[in-house]
Formats: sequence, C-alpha cells, structure tokens
Amino acid sequence: MLSIVTPVLNEEENVPAFLAHIEALEGPLELIVVDGGSTDGTCAALRAAAGSFSRRIAVLSSPAGRAIQMNAGARHATGTVLLFLHADCRIAPDAPGAIGRALEEDGVIGGGFRHAFESRDPLLSLTSWFGNLLAARTQTFFGDFGIFIKKEAFFAIGGYEPLPYLEDVEFSRAARRYGRLVLADRPIGVSPRRYLEVGKYRLSAVYILVMLLNVAGIRPKRFLRYVVDK
Repeated sequence: MLSIVTPVLNEEENVPAFLAHIEALEGPLELIVVDGGSTDGTCAALRAAAGSFSRRIAVLSSPAGRAIQMNAGARHATGTVLLFLHADCRIAPDAPGAIGRALEEDGVIGGGFRHAFESRDPLLSLTSWFGNLLAARTQTFFGDFGIFIKKEAFFAIGGYEPLPYLEDVEFSRAARRYGRLVLADRPIGVSPRRYLEVGKYRLSAVYILVMLLNVAGIRPKRFLRYVVDK
C-alpha cells in the first residue's frame, strides 16, 4: 500500500481540492496529513472532511518544519511505499501505479515525478525543465517533485535531516548511497503560488543563491521567508 504524507501549515483554503485530488487516485493508499501549527482552520477542515473521505486518513500534529513533519508522518505510515506530496501539488490518477513500476527496476529505491508548473510562464517552464534535467542527471529531487521511496529504505537512510530548508536535496544525497532514484513516467502539476507571491525573478535568484550556499554547508535563516511556504 502507498502512504501519502503531506506536511501542512495554514492550508485551509486548499483542503477541499487536495482531498478531492487524493480521492481520485487509483489503488490502495492512505493519507497522513501532518500539521505544523496552523493558525487557521486547516485541522478543523481536515477532520470535518474525514468522515466522508473514502480513504484512510490520519491528521497529526508536530512541531513546525517540513522535515520534522514528514518524519512524523512516515513513522505513522502503514504502507510499504512513502510518497511525500505537498498540498498544492497534483499527480495523475494512475500515478500510484507508475510509482510501483518505477520501484520494480533493479536497484531503484525511490524517485519523483516530472515537474510541471501549472503556468505557461516561460521562466517557470525553464525552471521545471532545469529541475527535471537535474533530477535525471544527478538524482537530486526537490520536495515539489513528489518524492517517493520504499519505507524500509527511508528509515535505513535516517529520514529527513531537520534542516530549515533544502532537506529534500540532502535527503536525495543520502538516498543515493542506498540505491537509485528515478523520474517516474508521470508529471506532477505544481502551483506557482510562491513565485506569484514573492516575484518570479526574485524567488528564482534566491533559489539559485541558497543552492550555491548549500554546497558550502551554509543556510542563512534570512532566506526562510522566501523558500519555506507559510
């Protein structure tokens, strides 16, 4: 079974559309939503919808931080495969099957989907293209690629490091010591909301800078306002 783990923080407006999206997915799965201290009605909306949700759903709470929240969700999971899916990302109904086929390849322990912003903006299209190239060539996946991995491998790796950001990049680096990460043969639709909120050129510049600084092991906290969803 597939266990979908979704970290949330103040996502009340996205709850109905996200749950409808999960309902449409094929195959056996469970949804584990981990709230990091929302101050809106996120948890209330999730619990209210749980009664009519046809899938198994768990709503947990943990300290804030994507890595901390995702690790908490993974510990609660009962499936053999974990999929870390953001609340503003959408995968195809048959994507769970694509995950299964990818994991049948020799030496493969996980991977992600082909990134595609839900926007025709040329800069965002270029950003998706570069991210997909990076994933294919270096097996480096960002969180909005929908990272999936065998649960056994996840815990062997040690889960996500509790970093303020780029925990996904460091997880990819650690995972490569245990097996291959691949791009599944399905896209993941990604909301451009952060680029719209911050400004596409400013946010693109920030992402490039934090990636370069990360190589040197530097993660300035002043960039949290840009690279972490509120």
